[in-house]
Amino acid sequence: MRAGVVWSGVAAAVVVGGIAAYLRAGAAPACGSDAALGQVYAALHDRFHLESIYLNDIRTVSGGWFSGRYDCSAEVTEIRGNIAASGMPWRAVRYQIVRRETAPYADVTVSLGGSVPLAPERKSFWQRVFGRRSEHSGQNTG
Repeated sequence: MRAGVVWSGVAAAVVVGGIAAYLRAGAAPACGSDAALGQVYAALHDRFHLESIYLNDIRTVSGGWFSGRYDCSAEVTEIRGNIAASGMPWRAVRYQIVRRETAPYADVTVSLGGSVPLAPERKSFWQRVFGRRSEHSGQNTG
């Protein structure tokens, strides 16, 4: 009797996993995926003539895990030697990823916006809860 319950649970898990995999296979790649970012880098290079670029603060504006479309935003700058990231000119980038049923790859549309300030570093959950500790806290100086 107990083995039947276990096997029923395993079978249910396999069915649910199969359905999720099937739905995800038809979805568009996420904003930070290698497939999407490769097309974004290519568009920024080919259409906007940006060389040696760095993308920062990649965010999903809309779209979900099983969605056929994502709207994304990021910041871009051209890497320059001996200049800190905060001193570089950053520009807004918006891109849309759409999965077509007939195409093997998703379509990525990129638009380049105006200048934006460098996004601040995101704090981890623990930094938000407990605050940022000094490097020297806990060290005995005396």
